[in-house]
Amino acid sequence: MGFSVTWCAVRDGNAQKVLDQLGLSPTGETEDVPESLISTAKLDTGWQIIWYNQYECPFLRPDDLGVISKDQEVLVCLVEEHVMASSSELWRGGKRKWSISHEGEEGPTGLAAEGDLPECFASIRREMEEAQRVAGGDAAGVDYIFEIPLRVAQTLVGFKHDEVTQEQFVVLSRPVPKKGLIRRLFGT
Repeated sequence: MGFSVTWCAVRDGNAQKVLDQLGLSPTGETEDVPESLISTAKLDTGWQIIWYNQYECPFLRPDDLGVISKDQEVLVCLVEEHVMASSSELWRGGKRKWSISHEGEEGPTGLAAEGDLPECFASIRREMEEAQRVAGGDAAGVDYIFEIPLRVAQTLVGFKHDEVTQEQFVVLSRPVPKKGLIRRLFGT
């Protein structure tokens, strides 16, 4: 099947402020594996994950990230395994500081990286490019380049979407804004 998720990480001390800014509140339910649409988990690395069980979370877009990152770091990952697309980016001071992305529809090529990349990026890139070469390059049945953005994020925060964690995920809810008469009539 494959993952299609968005997750972000904020420092644990800032997590409640971010949850409030995003209008997220706990439902009282917990999960060992994040299967609900929205959930959160505190990591023992000092970060807290906000998990959205779809690709491209509607409340973690650039404008939202600009607001919630004004006073803190926010690391965001998007994963769409069905088309082998992955990305990670770090926001601080209301701006994106770096981003790494891979669009794998055409195979294991196409890594884009910009900004002040973290130190771990170069070694992870070398490791994954070598694994790709050894597996057969572009003709391999696996896409190691897909892993680069995700492994960078994992190195920084201590979390990867497809690895088992010991943390409990707290299910979150977010109120859906009601549409006014004009929006209901015209769909705007």
